[in-house]
Amino acid sequence: MKKVFFILFLLVSFLLFPNSARAMELTKIGTLDITGDGIGSTVSAYTYPLRSFSLYGLANASSSVAIKVDDVTYSATADKDGAWSTYLSNLTYDAHGVAISSTGQTSLNFTLTISSASATTTPTATPTSTATTTSTLPSAGATENTFLIVALALFSIGLGVAVKYRD
Repeated sequence: MKKVFFILFLLVSFLLFPNSARAMELTKIGTLDITGDGIGSTVSAYTYPLRSFSLYGLANASSSVAIKVDDVTYSATADKDGAWSTYLSNLTYDAHGVAISSTGQTSLNFTLTISSASATTTPTATPTSTATTTSTLPSAGATENTFLIVALALFSIGLGVAVKYRD
């Protein structure tokens, strides 16, 4: 009986820290939601029409994030959920090299082109090589729901066992 409660305690405490293995991700450029678009990891270039805007992203909780645009470095701090943002102002209508990094995480590198032509955005895919291997942690957001469902199922089974043996 004590083992069941101990295992349930471990599962619940594991669920309290789902962001501990979160991969660096850029989620918004200005008002455009680009969550899951792979900006900086699989997409190497992006075009945006405005010169001043905010960048939003996800990193490990409470970590420092460095956003380098050409030779200027901006900084942000991720909150307890891993969300961060920073405001970029008066960028020139040109292509800018962007590198977003945080300690212990894979950095995002891409070219951000500020275009005055229209309000359309254009992501450009980076060709991937099948021979490369990396040793990065998986994104917690991709497996978070699966862990939650499995933990709730195990919790329900544990409660059923506890009630059965209590009677």
